[in-house]
Amino acid sequence: MRANHSSPGHVPERREDPAAIPLEYVPLPAGPNGSTLVAHDRQRLVQVVARTLVPARTLRVESLPPDGDAVRRIETKAVTHLRRLRRHARARQWAQLIASLGLPFLVASLLGLLSAPIRNVPAVGEAVAEFVGSSGGSLGGLPLAAAVSLLPSVWLFRRARRQVAARPAARGSEKTLQVAELAVRDDASQFLTAADALLAEIGSLMSGRPRIDGQRALRLATRFDHLTRLAAHYRVPAVQAFGADMAAQFRHAGRPPRRLIPGLYAKRNSVHVATITSPYDPSSRSRAPTFVTVPAILLLGALAAMTTFFAAGVFRLSADDALVLLQNEAVVFPGSAGVFSLGQGFDQPSESGAGTLSVVEGPGFFWSWPQPVTDRRLINLTDREAPVTLILPTEAEPEDLDVQFQYDVTDLTAFIRLGVPEFADQFIAAILHEGLTQLLGSWRESLVAEFDGDSARVNQELASGMGQFLGDFVDIANQNERLTGLGIILKPQPNFNIQRT
Repeated sequence: MRANHSSPGHVPERREDPAAIPLEYVPLPAGPNGSTLVAHDRQRLVQVVARTLVPARTLRVESLPPDGDAVRRIETKAVTHLRRLRRHARARQWAQLIASLGLPFLVASLLGLLSAPIRNVPAVGEAVAEFVGSSGGSLGGLPLAAAVSLLPSVWLFRRARRQVAARPAARGSEKTLQVAELAVRDDASQFLTAADALLAEIGSLMSGRPRIDGQRALRLATRFDHLTRLAAHYRVPAVQAFGADMAAQFRHAGRPPRRLIPGLYAKRNSVHVATITSPYDPSSRSRAPTFVTVPAILLLGALAAMTTFFAAGVFRLSADDALVLLQNEAVVFPGSAGVFSLGQGFDQPSESGAGTLSVVEGPGFFWSWPQPVTDRRLINLTDREAPVTLILPTEAEPEDLDVQFQYDVTDLTAFIRLGVPEFADQFIAAILHEGLTQLLGSWRESLVAEFDGDSARVNQELASGMGQFLGDFVDIANQNERLTGLGIILKPQPNFNIQRT
């Protein structure tokens, strides 16, 4: 390995001044339909315009006198095009910012829908579903829920800012370039004579039709590669850069069509010739003025935001689910069409409660104002659980009786009067605990009387007959008006477990 030691006598290599690098132009009779293209290094021209440089400008022609007006139009187009790209990038940034305003609603809605299948995962399903369904609000409250919902919007806005920063700005004007005099040299005759047949072939391949297919684009890419090598041989940098750029663009346009599935391909690519030749054609003009495209981009951003916002309100319910919707009256006035059932109209099939509370039962697709305009709570109508744990009344060592009661909701209007579904489960479990304790005590007293206080026989009968006892308890409970008035019905044969404390 060779070390690089600096010394007092070492003079670092001086970089060449960018303004001293000339802008070279060569008119070529190679355009479509016999037009003239002005070959130059367009990337170099963009650098000059973006950095407000005043370089040397040279026009190389076959013979005098030259026509410098084509060069002026090319440079003017470069400045105008650069400014248009910058304005369009800025407009797209604002459009994406506007669109990102509706994105948090969609994220919160999708996370809420995602929590429904997660809830069925054993062990961790309930906790994860609660976290996902609330966008993290169940753990970190409103700040975390807002942060989770805003993450895609922040990413979209940062991406738009990077795109704007990547666009060079036209700090100068076309008049800045006119400060430097356009030098003319009639030293391109040898090159143009050698490339005459090739330029004629290129012009004929691009003439006759505004769009060309992929095969013709590949043929043009090959011809421009040949032109690049010829320009390198005759030391004409402008044509060399022009040929390499045109070859790359036509080669990209002529790539094979994309395969959709085995045996089926997408439509063959085609390319608009004027779009590729525009930076080199002094006579072409922009087909989309800035004063039309910028408002159109902003309008598309607003449309995307509105579409995203309203799409966040779409949801689907199965036959075993219902949804309680509580509208925020600070945003949506009471009585407004808050629920839309596809095929059945607004506010159907729902039962309006107090204020702006709506209850929606499946199955079907529905729409409502998205969160946080409308708070949504999903209610599973079948196989809801009400666990009950009590001490088994035995004279031996204490034992716990764990019973997993399951119930179905039969009257949703009565059920939601209990409050949120979690509170309803606890309230129903408390009622069952009270009734089960009383009935279990009565059963034990009858067993004590039947076996003359034999504790071993009493405990054995309690354990062996618990399944039948719980089945009879369910039948009795389902006829109790206190429970039936809550809009539920218990499922038979609940699971139970007896274990020592």
